[in-house]
Amino acid sequence: MVITIKQSLLTLSVVAGVLGFTGVAASASTYTVKSGDTLAEIAAQHNSSVDGIVKQNKIADKNLIMVGQKLEIGKTAKKATANKVNKKHFKTSTSINKGSAHAAVVTSQSSSDSSTSDATSSATTTPAAFQSQGVIYQNGKKWTYYTGAAFADGTTNHGGYDANGYLIVAAPMDVPFGTHVQTPLGEGVVHDRGTAIVGNHYDLVMP
Repeated sequence: MVITIKQSLLTLSVVAGVLGFTGVAASASTYTVKSGDTLAEIAAQHNSSVDGIVKQNKIADKNLIMVGQKLEIGKTAKKATANKVNKKHFKTSTSINKGSAHAAVVTSQSSSDSSTSDATSSATTTPAAFQSQGVIYQNGKKWTYYTGAAFADGTTNHGGYDANGYLIVAAPMDVPFGTHVQTPLGEGVVHDRGTAIVGNHYDLVMP
């Protein structure tokens, strides 16, 4: 009888170890933002927290959510597996049209391990949505867009990005070249000026 108990305990230990090693992923729910919603109300409805939803959905401004925006709530990361995966970084932006019932996600892939791999992870719109609106107000700044090949500090245009993978921004004269700034399309760096770019008006090169 003692041998049987020991064998059973050994079997359970092996099974538990295998399950703990491979891991199990929990499911997540998706919520579509409706008119009048706030993150606090959404978090309360789903037994979650505002900070958790902000972090999980990479929301740049927790006071700014759009009607039709889809939010993932309650997703947990998968535990460690037996084999390590050769991970690649992905840059994700969310297309948001106010009043729309859908929010499309556009993902571009980068194999870089540098900090620039996340340059567009905090985007709040896509180039197509930006072009359709023309002007976007974000973080107290007026944002417009343009296309260009030559910039005031001599930087090179790599499809709308600088050599380090950041979006190219034209800023007022009092903002030094090289300054990092959050744009509607993600993180950018100031490389250009413009006669109309004064005060809180910024211009963004369209990728």
